[in-house]
Amino acid sequence: MERIVHVCNSDSTADTLSLADLPGEIRVWGDTLDQGPLLAVGDAEHYKVRGGTADETQRLADWDKGVDEAARAEERILWFEADISSQFALARLLSRLARRGLPKTLTIISIDRHPDVPNFVGLAQLKPEQLAELWARRTPLSRDAIDEAITTWIALTSADPRALPFLMRRVKALPYLAGAIERHLEELPDPTSGMSRTERQLLAAVARGETNLRTSVQAIDPRYPITDSLLSHTLATFAQLGFTDGTAVTALGRQALAGAIDRVHEQGIDTWRGAVHLTGRGPVWRWESRERRLIEK
Repeated sequence: MERIVHVCNSDSTADTLSLADLPGEIRVWGDTLDQGPLLAVGDAEHYKVRGGTADETQRLADWDKGVDEAARAEERILWFEADISSQFALARLLSRLARRGLPKTLTIISIDRHPDVPNFVGLAQLKPEQLAELWARRTPLSRDAIDEAITTWIALTSADPRALPFLMRRVKALPYLAGAIERHLEELPDPTSGMSRTERQLLAAVARGETNLRTSVQAIDPRYPITDSLLSHTLATFAQLGFTDGTAVTALGRQALAGAIDRVHEQGIDTWRGAVHLTGRGPVWRWESRERRLIEK
């Protein structure tokens, strides 16, 4: 086992990091935990629930295995950004490390901006020399940070989300975790339209005739970079609900945007937000953004 092991959240970041001429071995752990169910289950069931296909299930197991093996390294460096998926990955990884044994030295590189990248989304945008400069400024992870990660992971894997607003106001040691928790809560249906923040933003972008939906939404919502799968799934949901006709927003879709109809009550919902299964026509958990509180409706 190498004296130093780098753990990053994507193959693209790992590829660039491999060109940065840094000591140590590189491991990837890249599950997008902002999407799909997060349940308090053992590894085998977790992989089955999260993976879907046999190849996806094996990939999740391989990622965990690689990180578990790296626990024997003298120093482990975690490369994760400020966005919701990266912060939830930190919550799971640190919880897992705490159970299985922490390395002698555990450090982190976690940023939400870079002076050379005006529209910073992730570490994969950086060049090898820029990653090398960040490595020189890595910081140790405190016991408080590890405890916050453990507590957050427990809350994320609970079917009752009421601990999350409390944590959002309390976590401090991991500087971007509170924002990620709040952004996660914003993916619950809102009290009026029954849509998540991502759904509202994407439907509004379609209504404006935006040609690049991902760029348009990410410009105003950098904490939630939209993947290809999430974009495709959301657009398919709009078409299924009758909010779009394939090219433009329908009259029904404009009513939803205006809050004149509640999609949960009108058409039902069936999706996961962490361990919270939103199903049926209500009542379901919702997030009141202005008052920053959960309600059931």
